[in-house]
Amino acid sequence: MKRGIYFMTFTLIIGIFSLRTAHASIVTDGLVSYWTFDRVHIINKTVKDVWGDNNGTLIGNPKIVPGQVGEALEFDGIDDFVNLTTLGDFGGQIGTSSFEVWIKTRNKKDWMTLINTHGAKCPSWGLELNGINRKNKLKMNEGTLYYYAHLDYLDLRDLRGCSGSGKNITGPFDGEWHHIVFTIDYKINEGGMSGNGKTISYIDGVSGSISGHAFGGNSRRGFSPFTAPVILGARKFPGKSTGHFMGMIDEVRFYNRPLTADEVIQNFESTEPYNVAPKGKLPTVWATLKTQL
Repeated sequence: MKRGIYFMTFTLIIGIFSLRTAHASIVTDGLVSYWTFDRVHIINKTVKDVWGDNNGTLIGNPKIVPGQVGEALEFDGIDDFVNLTTLGDFGGQIGTSSFEVWIKTRNKKDWMTLINTHGAKCPSWGLELNGINRKNKLKMNEGTLYYYAHLDYLDLRDLRGCSGSGKNITGPFDGEWHHIVFTIDYKINEGGMSGNGKTISYIDGVSGSISGHAFGGNSRRGFSPFTAPVILGARKFPGKSTGHFMGMIDEVRFYNRPLTADEVIQNFESTEPYNVAPKGKLPTVWATLKTQL
């Protein structure tokens, strides 16, 4: 009898856990933050980070609309954006990371920012559309995506600012949903005086560009926590927001490691709304059931 009860309990646990994770086909290994933009995860102006602790804040009046997966936010290109906070210490991990998003826009002529953060000098990281960033001067480059990640001069940060690399690729601006992933993988040698990095961009699961970058010299370089908030849908450097995104944004995720090509495909093919069981759910279910035995 007792063995039967334990068997039924175990079956029930597995059943509950499976139900809660059946549609969780996205990669969760290394996942730091995840904003679904589904209505259920937006309360007043707060956008819930369903995986981490970095709840965002809506600025302006982005609209909740049907998205590629569940619901999405629509930005008016005038004053809408989302403040995603400084993401804690994640900026220090950006050297081995992935950024993922679904976007839908027809605007391929006006410069706009998809995501950006920039301290007074450094660190600097982001993704611009229809523009290119050269020494903090934005120039028009229609129909392109420009991704950049800059290293901090750790010993001379107030004097030297940033050094790093960016890459321009042709962007999808046809008014349809497109899946974009940028991965970065820097290897910094002991002492921080030299190293090399590689970025890979993917559009709709296909690798579109691989860019390499090496550095050396007599100054330590590395990645530091962000000193300014990460802004989705606009650029805030300096002060006033500019380059507002026009279109829709859905399923924004950060990982603390480069996703593999197979993992990018896995996320691209995942079409179910967020349904990942919160961390610690299985032990909680087990504890509840034990009290009922």
